[in-house]
Amino acid sequence: MLRRLIDTRERDRKLFMETIESHERAWGTETYKGRPTLEQLLAAKVVAFWHRVGPGFKPTVTIHRSLKEINDYVTAIVLHAEKSLPAVRLEKVFVNKAQLKIKSVEVIFDRTDD
Repeated sequence: MLRRLIDTRERDRKLFMETIESHERAWGTETYKGRPTLEQLLAAKVVAFWHRVGPGFKPTVTIHRSLKEINDYVTAIVLHAEKSLPAVRLEKVFVNKAQLKIKSVEVIFDRTDD
């Protein structure tokens, strides 16, 4: 049981590092607004990788204090998106260097008082 947990954590860290390395190689010394430093990426609790829709765009990365920030973004897409989807899509999310996926999105309806 302990060995399995250790193996899972090692696999998580390896995937996290591979994803960061790929981002760093793609961007090199170029930058973009809000690009975190390597030190910030390694210390962050929540790291999100984003992909702009269209040819020639490289993935970007953001750091967050909690998953709530990501949840708020996804909820805003559902509630406020017009007919077209946003130009930036969530590609990967890591929490404490372990990759997570969106398991579900729930929309709750309520009567209007019109």
